Amino acid sequence: MSDSTEVLASAPTTGPAAVAAGIRANAGAADDGGRGPGLRKGIVAIVALVVLFAVPFVANSYLVFVLSLTLVYAISTVGFNLLIGWSGQIGLAHAALFAIGAYGSAVTVEHGIPFLVTIPLAGVAAALLAVIIGFPAVRLKGFFLAIATLALGMAIVELLVFARPITGGGAGMNVDVWTLPSITGSASTYFVILVVAALTFFLTRRALLGRFGRTLQAVRDLGPLTGSLGVSVLRYRLVAFGLSGFIAAVAGTLYSQLQTFIFPAMFHMNLLVPMLVMVFVGGAGSLWGPLVGAAFAVVIIEFFQDLGDQQAIAYGVVLMVVIALLPGGLTSLFRTVRDSRFGTALQRRKPATPVPGTQGTAAKEDA
Repeated sequence: MSDSTEVLASAPTTGPAAVAAGIRANAGAADDGGRGPGLRKGIVAIVALVVLFAVPFVANSYLVFVLSLTLVYAISTVGFNLLIGWSGQIGLAHAALFAIGAYGSAVTVEHGIPFLVTIPLAGVAAALLAVIIGFPAVRLKGFFLAIATLALGMAIVELLVFARPITGGGAGMNVDVWTLPSITGSASTYFVILVVAALTFFLTRRALLGRFGRTLQAVRDLGPLTGSLGVSVLRYRLVAFGLSGFIAAVAGTLYSQLQTFIFPAMFHMNLLVPMLVMVFVGGAGSLWGPLVGAAFAVVIIEFFQDLGDQQAIAYGVVLMVVIALLPGGLTSLFRTVRDSRFGTALQRRKPATPVPGTQGTAAKEDA
């Protein structure tokens, strides 16, 4: 007899006490059953980090730059996915908040503030700005929310052009690159990006798999109806805006260090559209979608780089094919194959696993 069965057997058979005991027992059983997969995932994550830390020692500078850019976009897409995929709000000011992080870090570093300190400072500033943008915007829905936030985002980017004494205007500004002690070149920036990416993915995953993520999904799916459950829809939507802005600005600070020169035109639609592509191609609402979408977008762009004027056409065709075949994003590939006729046929061919203790019962019945 399992531990959970023993607990249920010793609990009262009727009434709320029995229900509560059953819930506790089942929760404990689920935790015990999840330790194995959780341990395997932890080992895989550690191995992946070790491999990624070894990249600068075995790869050339170009590959290090591409991988760094992929991680920066993945961090940004985590925030965008939190807003679009998990809270269901089509807020299109993400590229502008990304720019706030890039310019905020570059300007404050020029004034003597250490780069590592500018990362959380820029994130907090962008989070406050995102909440200000989101407060009137969260009362809108769908197309109207998208247009309102897009207009506000474009206005922010234009302000960077007019703030010429601070930002250099349309001509842009150089970025003072911060390096780790005894590590120079692109490897230093790569290690910083990798550490920030690991922390962002870990903390975001913990939050979204917990009560916050479940409530955010309820707000997305049920909308105002969640108010009857004692959940403040406005508060959770504003928190989603704030966290999305914070993460976008953190990615922006790393982006400025990677590019070493920034100008306002970098943060217009030519950045916003790829960010949207990364969310939906990777899989909106998926935990691994941001990383998969960012890797796909960067690799495809680099792969078609030699096509010249035909690059945009080839890129668009590939995106249409992926979205047509996998509406749920690349992360839904396994589920799509599993639910297909081929996957169903394979599952039918698997031998049925006997339930422990049933073989003896069947033998007694035959006797």
